[in-house]
Amino acid sequence: MIDNFCIFILSHDRADNILTIEALENHGYTGDWYIVIDNEEDIEPYTKRHGDRVIYFDKEETQPELDRGDNFNRQNAILYARHQTFKIADDLGYDYFMQLDDDYKNFELRFNRDHEFQWEMLDDLEAFIKEAIIYMERADIDSIATAQGGDFIGGAESGFAQQITAKRKVMNTFICRTQKPFRFFGVINEDVNVYARSQQRGKLFLTPNIVAVIQQGTQQQEGGLTDMYLAEGTYVKSFYSILYSPSCVSLIRMGDKHLRIHHRVNWRNAVPKIVPERFKKS
Repeated sequence: MIDNFCIFILSHDRADNILTIEALENHGYTGDWYIVIDNEEDIEPYTKRHGDRVIYFDKEETQPELDRGDNFNRQNAILYARHQTFKIADDLGYDYFMQLDDDYKNFELRFNRDHEFQWEMLDDLEAFIKEAIIYMERADIDSIATAQGGDFIGGAESGFAQQITAKRKVMNTFICRTQKPFRFFGVINEDVNVYARSQQRGKLFLTPNIVAVIQQGTQQQEGGLTDMYLAEGTYVKSFYSILYSPSCVSLIRMGDKHLRIHHRVNWRNAVPKIVPERFKKS
């Protein structure tokens, strides 16, 4: 792996059950990685198991820098760690880094060499990361992420499986440039908040559909944000994104038999349009 890159696994209350570590090993990652927690959590179980790979930050010092989007004083949110990784990477001397949650099971290829939709395990995660960084630099993109398993609901018939393409969103697996930071905001749904609101302001995020991350089912594993989601459901979660981007985010009912509230982004209202060169006046 390139020397100036590392992975940050953002964890909370899962010192003995960080699935992502095994996933990285299984998919050929040999580079640097660290677990990021805040100092309000019990640090000893992490350091006992993972030693000097554990990095913790002062949540109290981070709070004044954040736009939380509420006054509920909710503490067990990933917002703090996401915000802090840019500073941590800079202090450690890394030019690039990738944020990962702690509950990943697999990384998968979704297209074969003939550009046909076909599932198989990804055996070289490092190759994808290297190419993503090269593309970020050449296209001046703020962040690139892998797709998610849910992007391909419907299998080969889903819209995201028709051809190799990309979406203007980023979730969970942020690949970032240390010297080109962007702000996360909203104590819940912070990834949707940042890709909707920041791209309204001219930033560029991208999720190619060639690689997907597979996570543990939401609310099926203790720790993390499970308690928050069980207590408040997806209505509150989705409404944070409406608060930040009311012109392009709304609520919808999602599902077949078991409906739930979810956010929907109207991309025609969300991002600037590029006018074709042929319309330029000489």
